[in-house]
Amino acid sequence: MKRFVARLTSPRTWRETAHLLLDLAVGIALFTWVVTMLSLGVGLAITVIGIPLLALCVVSGRWIGTMERGRARLLLGDDVAAPLPIAPTAGLWPRIRSGLGDRAGWKGLAYGLIMLPWGIVTFTVTVTVWSIAVGFTTLPLFDWALPDGGFEWGSYELTGLGLVGAYVLTFLIGLSCLALAPTVVHAMAEGDRRLVRLLLSRGPNEVLERRVTQLEESRDASVESSASELRRIERDLHDGAQQRLVSLAMNLGIAKERLEASDDPRAAELVGRAHDDAKQAIAELRDLVRGIHPAVLTDRGLDAAVSALAARCPVPVALDVDVPRRLPSPIEAAAYFVVAESLTNVAKHSGAQQAIVRLHERERAGGRRLVVEVHDDGRGGAAVELGSGLRGLHDRVVAVEGSMVLNSPVGGPTSIVVELPCGS
Repeated sequence: MKRFVARLTSPRTWRETAHLLLDLAVGIALFTWVVTMLSLGVGLAITVIGIPLLALCVVSGRWIGTMERGRARLLLGDDVAAPLPIAPTAGLWPRIRSGLGDRAGWKGLAYGLIMLPWGIVTFTVTVTVWSIAVGFTTLPLFDWALPDGGFEWGSYELTGLGLVGAYVLTFLIGLSCLALAPTVVHAMAEGDRRLVRLLLSRGPNEVLERRVTQLEESRDASVESSASELRRIERDLHDGAQQRLVSLAMNLGIAKERLEASDDPRAAELVGRAHDDAKQAIAELRDLVRGIHPAVLTDRGLDAAVSALAARCPVPVALDVDVPRRLPSPIEAAAYFVVAESLTNVAKHSGAQQAIVRLHERERAGGRRLVVEVHDDGRGGAAVELGSGLRGLHDRVVAVEGSMVLNSPVGGPTSIVVELPCGS
């Protein structure tokens, strides 16, 4: 009996009852808003105003979530974590596109549509259960006020023990409904809680997905920043130190010619050595600049840069390049160095008589990919683990979300196939 009274007088029971009774009014309001906004947005989509209106409708799903999480916190005692905010973007169209693709907003709209039928059920069941419970339990108190009496049917009327028995029976039914009402209310309130958690809360993987996206953006920015910095260093070396060395070599060459005509062969020898050292420094600096970021790649694109690599390779190279457009600079740089490192290995270590280089784009499920293939007929035996060059090449490919497959059995031949994402 004590437990029965405690459940009936529990604040939780009455807060949940209030929440369930509000479901119908909230459902009508939300359903009206969602249907109206979606109809306007879709109907006006062919006009300028339709798309922003539809994006506003989707974003309003987040407002629905905020309101309903607050109601659940106040009446159900359920504190649900809000979805992560929309990632900030610059510009009107990117903001509209972010709004249209907002998953939390669409889930909020779905909640608004579901609440009307669910609110009808919860309101009807709650009112019915409490009405039967309270009405049957207190029937003897107001039976006299009913239009023909509570137990009169035409000319037939319960009296005496029959009337007492009817009162007892209805009281027991009402008492049973009173005992059952908190359980029914708790069950339907739990349905409300689950609906809020399912559609209006932060998903279990949402934080991880956002963090992965942020890391990908950060990595792309770092790769682009590194590529830009390397291009700057290449320009500075080419326009600064390299030009000074060229000027120094020219002056030493002139001094050498004049000293050769003089009577000081020792001075001429020293100047000659300095001239040779300057020319060697220029050659090494040119190789260094080419290894950092070749100017031809920036100025003329991947086709010209790879063609220059093939022309310099001492092993004959059959080249097939089918890349009709400029690709993002980190992708072009990665493809260039794949070919450069591969041809260097072919010339130094493979003993090959011929090499084949192919570059072409291929359509994949996740977007277009640049495929770089380098084949040679050498002795094979290459492995990523065995050389720092191939390991560095693999790391460079992975840094731009590419993949690299090396096939080099002992005795040859060797093939390297690299795929790099290059957008849509």
